[in-house]
Amino acid sequence: MTVALGSQASKNIDLNTIASHLSEMQDYASSATFEVLLPTSEFPVVYQLKLASTANDGDSLAAADYLIDWKLEKDGNHSEGFAAYFSGHHYRYRDQRLQEYHIDVANDAPTFAPGGDLSRGVQNQAQFCDLLPQYLGRTFAAMINDSTYKYSVHPDTVISQQKVIAIEGVRSFAGVEALEYIYILDRDMLPIKSEFVSNPGQIGEQLITATYDYSDDSPLSTVQSEEALIELYPEVFERFRESSFRLENLPGRRLPAFTAPTTTRERYAHSKDSKFAAPTVIAILDAEVGSTGATIRQLREAIESLPMQTDLIMAFVTNNKDKIESLVGELRPGEHLLMSARGIARDCGVTDTPVILICDRNAVVKDLHIGFNNDIGDFVIQKTILNAK
Repeated sequence: MTVALGSQASKNIDLNTIASHLSEMQDYASSATFEVLLPTSEFPVVYQLKLASTANDGDSLAAADYLIDWKLEKDGNHSEGFAAYFSGHHYRYRDQRLQEYHIDVANDAPTFAPGGDLSRGVQNQAQFCDLLPQYLGRTFAAMINDSTYKYSVHPDTVISQQKVIAIEGVRSFAGVEALEYIYILDRDMLPIKSEFVSNPGQIGEQLITATYDYSDDSPLSTVQSEEALIELYPEVFERFRESSFRLENLPGRRLPAFTAPTTTRERYAHSKDSKFAAPTVIAILDAEVGSTGATIRQLREAIESLPMQTDLIMAFVTNNKDKIESLVGELRPGEHLLMSARGIARDCGVTDTPVILICDRNAVVKDLHIGFNNDIGDFVIQKTILNAK
């Protein structure tokens, strides 16, 4: 990457000067590549980012207003998301789920400063916000008074044939080095690279690198209203906003990630990238609903009549183990029995049971059935055969 050199940096620059300059930056935009190399992997996980931030004088909740857009390609799978903050409003989207927090909403307010600690607030814990210059300035200011950090500032050095400012050092706890770091800024004090080695020399050593790029012809800009954010991400707000989420939006989407305990005290986990070994029927059930036993009978009869292997997940939102087991009886091959499965019900938008989801091997929801009637069995047979791959 080529970064244009600005005015000559003074050799008297210290960390406090750098922290103040970054913290007070008015407008900022860049692209960035963020790489994480895990000790168990030969290749890094690579995020492509677009970053934008704007000074928000008088707002004590966050170091800046910001908009962060990210994309990830890994093992043939594509993920993307964003995080935004402005004027006491925070939005974050990932894994087909949009969350939002508003300081003027009573239930949301504590999440901006849990236990009175603003640094732990959702707006300051957003993924990648620490790459923004205003947050870097806050980090450097904190390092000055934190004895766990040891650092050196090189205000006039050369790295990769480029004159830069570098801050390098280590962070230690109880005499053990937990982090090695280097920040590289250009002569205008714009960040151009940072590198972190956590648990250096240990089995769990991890390398994280962020490389900034200022050559984008269409940089991201921050927003100052919800309407402006919706203009940028209309489909996300239409389909995935929790306040307007509908179960009917599920077909065509991958099943949300979830975990739930089984009645045998094990744990069933489905990640967002997991696939199924066979077409799978997921029944979200409530042991307290009178039709649940009849629903289970119809599901089993339908699955037994199918010409291909089809698995059945019975996910009970309740946690009465004895009642659940009395309704289900002995499990059959390909069946999974879960309880306390309120998470999957919530993330799928389920407000009443039963709900039957037909999923293909890729864990994509192909169709669904809401409520009880005597056609559940026919629905399962037809939709599973139609969508089995």
